[in-house]
Amino acid sequence: MYRFLGTVQISLIGFFAVSIWTRNFSLGQTSMNNQVYPLFSCPLVICGERYSFSDTERQFLAALEMAGNVGNLMSKNDRVLDSEELSALRRFVDKNILAYKKDLLRVANDNEIYVTQSWVNRSATGEFHPRHRHPNSIISGVLFLDDNSDQSLPAIRFHRGSDMFPLVLKFEELTDFNARSKEFDPDEGMLVLFPSLLEHEVDKNSSDRVRSSLSFNTFVRGNIGGKSHLTEVDVF
Repeated sequence: MYRFLGTVQISLIGFFAVSIWTRNFSLGQTSMNNQVYPLFSCPLVICGERYSFSDTERQFLAALEMAGNVGNLMSKNDRVLDSEELSALRRFVDKNILAYKKDLLRVANDNEIYVTQSWVNRSATGEFHPRHRHPNSIISGVLFLDDNSDQSLPAIRFHRGSDMFPLVLKFEELTDFNARSKEFDPDEGMLVLFPSLLEHEVDKNSSDRVRSSLSFNTFVRGNIGGKSHLTEVDVF
């Protein structure tokens, strides 16, 4: 489940969410039969397959030692997806990163995008995750660990990156084209992938349960840029 956020009078802060894998995505039609292009859209993807955790994986994740973070707790282990106990989960994450890279971004085969750091976040009652983004990363992801069938756990909220217009407009309805933020309710096993510089946050947990998620960053290996543009770099 997702919700657009903003008051009737809001400023435009550039955010589009894409939740369907497609090479040639369809163009909306206005009442005047004009084609609408989601130009330079930001590809946020909710992966269609939900991951099913094994008992061994649940026990491993529950036993992680935690440390204080801004607003919540974070695992001391910041390479959790490198653990043998989570090898099946790592394959699931890698598969979806590859699909995002190849099918959506159309990145060349000789540029590998791989997981760097990965960690678990936990927010008890009253704890939160402040608005932030992920530097030194290309694609980031969050995998939700808890059953949320009662929708008691707080959503993850994403924000536009920049203003589209230097003014404030009034909207009759909030859409992907005008909303300043958009939030998604967590669901057990749901993986969300997004550009690492897309700002996001989680409100205070008002439930009596702990909200848990596994997050990760990525980087690139290979030859990037180009000689003719004097931007060529070999990254290993």
